[in-house]
Amino acid sequence: MSELAWSIYRASGERSERRPGFAGYAYRELSSKKVKDFEFTLPVESSDKHDQLRSFILGIREARSDEDAKRIVDILLFELEAPYSNKALRTAATPLGLQTALLQDLRGITGKNNPANLALILEQMYALGGGKASMASQWASAMTEAQGGGMPGWIDEFYAQVLPSNLADVVLSIGSLGPSHRVEDLRTPTWLSNLEGNPFKWLATSWDRLCDSGWIDSMPRRRWTDWAACVARTGLACGYMFEMHLYRRLGAALISDEDPDDVVRQLLNDGKRLFSWDDQVPRSAADVGPVVTQLASAGSACMKLIHDLVSDEGLDFPAMCEFDDDPNGLVAWLAAARAARGGVPDLQGKVARALAAKKAGPANNTWEMIRYSLLSRASDGEQDLYGVLRSAGRYTWVEPGQEWLVTVSSLQAERPGQLSRLTDLGASLSALGIDASQRTIVSRLESYGLARSSHDADDALEIMPGF
Repeated sequence: MSELAWSIYRASGERSERRPGFAGYAYRELSSKKVKDFEFTLPVESSDKHDQLRSFILGIREARSDEDAKRIVDILLFELEAPYSNKALRTAATPLGLQTALLQDLRGITGKNNPANLALILEQMYALGGGKASMASQWASAMTEAQGGGMPGWIDEFYAQVLPSNLADVVLSIGSLGPSHRVEDLRTPTWLSNLEGNPFKWLATSWDRLCDSGWIDSMPRRRWTDWAACVARTGLACGYMFEMHLYRRLGAALISDEDPDDVVRQLLNDGKRLFSWDDQVPRSAADVGPVVTQLASAGSACMKLIHDLVSDEGLDFPAMCEFDDDPNGLVAWLAAARAARGGVPDLQGKVARALAAKKAGPANNTWEMIRYSLLSRASDGEQDLYGVLRSAGRYTWVEPGQEWLVTVSSLQAERPGQLSRLTDLGASLSALGIDASQRTIVSRLESYGLARSSHDADDALEIMPGF
């Protein structure tokens, strides 16, 4: 959410550097190793900012004494901190509004001078799913148009004052430019937009519903923000898995003679079953760790191989983007690529090495992105309710947090208060690459109080939204 907010400001052409060598913003420091070029936005006790917040609490009569005001300030600042992993060096604030979204940036959290452009990656996935605007603009519109039903006004005003004063112009820029923000020149292949059920379409549909259908005024702001982060991290990871699966299978198909239509049809069908979720299967059999590793390693290697073949001027190898306007573009590309394979020396050996590649370089980055986005981020005393995977020892298995299933099932409905059906939820899980046992889903929905009708209703079982 923070990177989406910062992307609006950066698109305006403004510089966000405060000084030469500035490392970035973070909410709080966890590491004992001090780095002077970070700026931590958590107001510390006895600072002018902390005194200002305490005076604000006294001024609105939420406290009767200075000691009570200090306690309220400390509680609100503590509650603003987002969950973090045990290995984290710095923490982030929960982006409850425009101001709190700017209390950190990706450079500050990762410590990298040039981290991945997370906002652009999300925007590309959103566009691939047929998003109607941009993820950043949808989020900014939801924030600026919120009626205040999700958060008391005085708390909103309190958190607005936490923001460093030098970032006030950034907030104004995002507030004015955010709703009209667009990202140009993103790929939108026709053959992908025609696919029913894929993680990109799930991301775009879920994000549009969450930001533009009254959800923000129907639930506590903290909960809405958690749902937004849940949709983003789930869509991000599953989008990467789908892409790696696609490249891995297309790489293998280059040296086979199976009918291109059959290859693509099977590829897309298998993309709906990348993970298996069944609570009655033992962890050893349900381990999805090898699947993630294989997708990241072989998928990245096959993607690089195909890109290298396209960029080789001595070969007449077609690029996938040449078939973006073709409704059957993936099949057409595979047929064209096979027609050009005769000019590629040792193609069979190159494909075999790509399929057997080990996790390294870009593959390692992809592996980390998928795992970090899906794994439960529980820390000491905190529980991550929005993770999809859990890990213990050498096993990693699908065990979504309670709120993850509440979020995904609730957003099957277009608006708060509307019912959806089990068949809708099953279709969404398949789009994300999760092959879920019906008995497992129904059992979870019933235990969470979301199943309205009897489990005997099968796919017609009605699901109540969280709000």
